[in-house]
Amino acid sequence: MHVRPLLWAIASFLLTARRAVATTNTTGLCGEKEPIHTGYLNELYYVFYETRQFPSDHTPLVIWLSGGPGCSSLVGMLFENGPCSVGEDSSVAKINPSSWTNAAHMVYIDQPRGTGFSPPRIDRENWYESDVAADLVGFLDAFYDAYPFLATNDLYVFGESYAGHYVPDFVFALLHRPVSVATSPHADQIVKNLKGMGIGNGLTSPSAMYGTAGEFAEGLTKGQIKASAPDTVAQCYDGIERCQVAVHGGFGDCSKLGPCDHLMSDLLVQAHANNLNYYDLRAQCHNDDLFKLCYRFTPLYNFLNAPSTRATLGIQGKTWIPCNHDVFTHYARFDYFSESEVKVANILDHGIRVLIYAGDQDMVCNWKAQDKWTKDMVWTHQTAFAQQQLGTYVYNKAAVGEMRQYDGLSFLRVYQSGHMVPFDQPEVALDMFARFVTNRL
Repeated sequence: MHVRPLLWAIASFLLTARRAVATTNTTGLCGEKEPIHTGYLNELYYVFYETRQFPSDHTPLVIWLSGGPGCSSLVGMLFENGPCSVGEDSSVAKINPSSWTNAAHMVYIDQPRGTGFSPPRIDRENWYESDVAADLVGFLDAFYDAYPFLATNDLYVFGESYAGHYVPDFVFALLHRPVSVATSPHADQIVKNLKGMGIGNGLTSPSAMYGTAGEFAEGLTKGQIKASAPDTVAQCYDGIERCQVAVHGGFGDCSKLGPCDHLMSDLLVQAHANNLNYYDLRAQCHNDDLFKLCYRFTPLYNFLNAPSTRATLGIQGKTWIPCNHDVFTHYARFDYFSESEVKVANILDHGIRVLIYAGDQDMVCNWKAQDKWTKDMVWTHQTAFAQQQLGTYVYNKAAVGEMRQYDGLSFLRVYQSGHMVPFDQPEVALDMFARFVTNRL
């Protein structure tokens, strides 16, 4: 693990330097009623929406982290679960009735540095997820300074995709902040507030993801996409194991694991040849979009770079793009293939509840991989959890998924959804989220 005390000491020393004045904007983006706050804390840009409902000391505070690495959390805010929605066909924002602000205060953070509207990192050549975690801990300390009325509200951390790394790293860092550098007056209270974390279609276990991807895609597409040879899968497994030794030993570069790269690139090429969206195999890939990410993100790009939007969000200078390739390259070099379920196990054993959910049409971070690693993960209740059968998840009198649950761990497969569950199944996603953050799941 790369949680280096020196980084924490530097972060603590710079505590006063990283504060920025948060702004409150009353106009909003789409006529939404939620109070909106924006600004920069610890060199990270954020948007904070207060709850759509009447707030109280019991209203949960939820941090949202999109993945990538290098993809803006404003994609999550405006494409998935925020108060306003910008779709694939129009650059006009509309009210989202299934906003997660129906159940919580929501904070969307553009991270790591360089992502979205956040300024780039220029202080070092090598970037690790421990740097991301330290930056997020510093952000949260500064956030509580800026918004002291939230000091005792329950705290949750959610994210998707590469946030399968970010979320457990961040929560683990909050739980294990070194005493010698825990200078924040909020450190103890944050741990008391911390109640749970959630990951949607996450890259948490690369070995599970790469090991199941081909078979999953071949089955779901009825042979349109063919799985890689078993030898390639075995070689990929071996490479990931060696990568863990190299990265956690503080040496080595895991950006190139040939068999794994070949395995996934082969699947992506086949999906492209069949005009399939590899994030949602039910849909076509929109290769005509400016950003070549299968979805139409150009309307969102136009909306967030419009002068009126930038004025509301307090932005000057930087042009917004959905995903930053430079950030991806730097973080993928060292930590992409690291296995994060060890931290998830530690978090569970600290009494923090964990929700792992997955749309079942996503090839990139497929649901069978999530099911596998949650059963294989070594923690106090591993055997009991793995022995539970998948039970039907019901919303509005309809079966919309299936769930395995024991003690603090819940795994939910969401039917007819791709990589972004709140985008594909917004009502189901809100129901799942609201039940989890109110301890009713």
